[in-house]
Amino acid sequence: MTRFALMLVLALCCTTKSIAQSIRLDYQDELLNEILLDLNDRFDVQVSINSKLSNACSITINQSFQTIDLALDALAAKCRLEVVRIGDVYSFRVFEEAEPKPIEYLFQGRAVEQGSDEPLPFAVLYTSERSLVTDENGRFSFKSLASEENIKLRSLGYYEADTLLSHGEVLQISLLPRVTALDEIVVTGDRGSAPVTNIGEKSGYIQLNDVGNNLVAGLSNNLIFNNLRQYPGITAAGESIADFVIWGSYAGQNHVIYDGVSLFNSWGINDDMGRVNPYMIKHVEVYKGGYNVPYGDRVGGVVMIDGKSGNTNQLELGGSLTNQLVNAYVNVPLFKGSSSFQVAGRKTLTQELALASDNFDEDTSLIVPRYSYSDLHFKFSSSLSPSDQLEISSVISTDSYKGTLRTRSTRLQLFQDIKVKSEQIGGSLKYLKNWPKGGLSSVVLSTSRYTPKLGTNYFINRNVLAPVVDLRADNWSNPIVENRGRITHTFAAAKAHQLQVNLEHVDNEASFKTNEGDSLFAASVEQLIRVSLYAHDQIQLGQGFTLQLGLKAELPSQGNNVYWQPRVNGQFDLSEKWNAHFGWGHYNQFISRNSVIDELGNRADVWQVSNGNTIPILESVHNVLGLGFRDKGFEVSLEGFVKTTSGFTRYFFDRRGTVVIGEGESKAKGIDLFVRKHINDHVIWLSYSLSKVEERFGNGGRVSQYRPAPQNQRHELKATAIFDLSPFELSVTNVYGSGFSDNTFVRNMEDFKPYWRTDLAFQYRYQLANTNVEAGISFLNLFNSRNIRLNQSVSVPDGNVINTVGVPFTPTVFLNFDIK
Repeated sequence: MTRFALMLVLALCCTTKSIAQSIRLDYQDELLNEILLDLNDRFDVQVSINSKLSNACSITINQSFQTIDLALDALAAKCRLEVVRIGDVYSFRVFEEAEPKPIEYLFQGRAVEQGSDEPLPFAVLYTSERSLVTDENGRFSFKSLASEENIKLRSLGYYEADTLLSHGEVLQISLLPRVTALDEIVVTGDRGSAPVTNIGEKSGYIQLNDVGNNLVAGLSNNLIFNNLRQYPGITAAGESIADFVIWGSYAGQNHVIYDGVSLFNSWGINDDMGRVNPYMIKHVEVYKGGYNVPYGDRVGGVVMIDGKSGNTNQLELGGSLTNQLVNAYVNVPLFKGSSSFQVAGRKTLTQELALASDNFDEDTSLIVPRYSYSDLHFKFSSSLSPSDQLEISSVISTDSYKGTLRTRSTRLQLFQDIKVKSEQIGGSLKYLKNWPKGGLSSVVLSTSRYTPKLGTNYFINRNVLAPVVDLRADNWSNPIVENRGRITHTFAAAKAHQLQVNLEHVDNEASFKTNEGDSLFAASVEQLIRVSLYAHDQIQLGQGFTLQLGLKAELPSQGNNVYWQPRVNGQFDLSEKWNAHFGWGHYNQFISRNSVIDELGNRADVWQVSNGNTIPILESVHNVLGLGFRDKGFEVSLEGFVKTTSGFTRYFFDRRGTVVIGEGESKAKGIDLFVRKHINDHVIWLSYSLSKVEERFGNGGRVSQYRPAPQNQRHELKATAIFDLSPFELSVTNVYGSGFSDNTFVRNMEDFKPYWRTDLAFQYRYQLANTNVEAGISFLNLFNSRNIRLNQSVSVPDGNVINTVGVPFTPTVFLNFDIK
């Protein structure tokens, strides 16, 4: 039986082989239709074909094939057709040749400043098909069907470049600054010493470039705030020590970032000293609201400060000496011009050398503080290869503040001694990679630690003649730490899209320590780790419309909730002079600076980590709509916003002395107007903000009515004029604010104290050999107006409210020099 089966299989194989070998095509000038009919008769082949195709092709062939499939493929090839088998039917159809894939050429490199090779972040690059923006490191990457591109490059404070680029991976475009130093004298372009700014082109956007050359009063002290306070939407009145007040934001709701390091307090305790040394600053971007996912990590505004990369070609020295502080800067090129190392430091001088007015010392309704500050910055930058760069940056700053208050009455004597100290320490490591096939990547590791410490002593004497009977001492510290690691990749822009993706790991920890066992706010330690992921696409819809779509998702380690944050922005070029923009988005924040109100009504702000359970996670929705006009020497920007925020906490005592934890929500709305006019080398601008900020708190199902928030201010009007009388320059700034209440619990409009301050600066520039010198004098609060500071009131047992004085009349004599 087995032998018979084997013989049967062999016979079948031979028969099959015989059939396969018998498929022979032998035709001479025969129509395809006739050949297919013949094959159908011979091999019972079922064929589907259009009669026009089969009668339009004549074939000559003499060849054998092993299978019918190969035979039909050969016939189809003769007629430039293709065969597709569908079940038992062979279908003939027109062969469609694949179009050759077009060649895309890569253009990749960076924009830099001519001479120093400093990267130019957020410069605008125009190609034949689209416009795109360089990243924070001045890099760009796009693909084009042309091997050469005629491009235009624009950056704030620089002359425009119009050049022809040939494709390549390591391209560099240099822009000439509008301010150039010559041997004889300093020659300026058309802006004089006015701040080089861009405002109103995107939602809530302010861009400042080359801020170190701006002439503003108090320049050496607080470069960022003294510049930004002149623009609408950023509150100048109140001189808040806690944070910028941007579009009605609360303390801790704005994200201030220096070279990737989060600054939990962006300036020193007394508001006169910015945490970032002016010598280290290259570029500043501000987003007041309505921004997309690549920016910030809070529910308020964003202030992004980019430090200089350093000059890799030559040694640079700089210094500044005033009657308040001394500042020094050194830049050293390393490793044959591939790297640079920068160091800068400041230190306040003794109080006796300061010239600030002491007219308020005898005012028993004001606390007049004494202050000291010091900082140190390091930065190392290196080009590891044409495609790889490394940056290491650090900031270390410490300050202390002392204030003493004495009040006398027939029944009560109060002595209060306040001592505050703080440290802001941070560092970052940034690695940049340009990929040979297109695309830009960056890896950033950063750490930041802010430690405020407060000590307050109250000595209360109920009888002037008797010894002290009440003594109260409050001492607490509230360190907050943040560690971040993020990877960002931007794909090469192609056609209408520029896509960016980001993965980030964030670790926050906050603690509160106090010596008071019965303190309203108990000692605590909170920690939260979260993972954040976002995707952002910038879509070019024609030359006049850009749409940005973003989606951010954050997953905290506690709980299973994913916090989705969709955002959308658009910019329209209505004409050559008019543009419009809009922004909308959801925002979450996982750290909070919440208020603690003691039994006397005094307020302190405490950093906490939000876990979504005992401490709510902040949530906000922004809506922004704006219109801008720009012509030669004249520009106008009008912008409106509506913003709601929920999840902030306030701890306080009720009327029965019970501790109450209230969860709050706020709504803010307003209009910003900005008008600027250049007249020859001079410039004048006006900023006006009309706004309203309201808040309410709920506890145990009970919700209060909306009432004005402590930072609510209805009107703020600012005027600035800068006159370039080369080599002399003059700057005048005046700020009027309708004011805030001097109490955390605002009851009526009668408590409001209007704000008025005029600043003036005068400067003379000249050159000695290779040294640029600036000498001058500035006056803060020229007319010594009696202003008070926001959220720094002190309520005392006799029912009075004591306020901390704002910046008094403060003359500053300065001498700045740069050696190159």
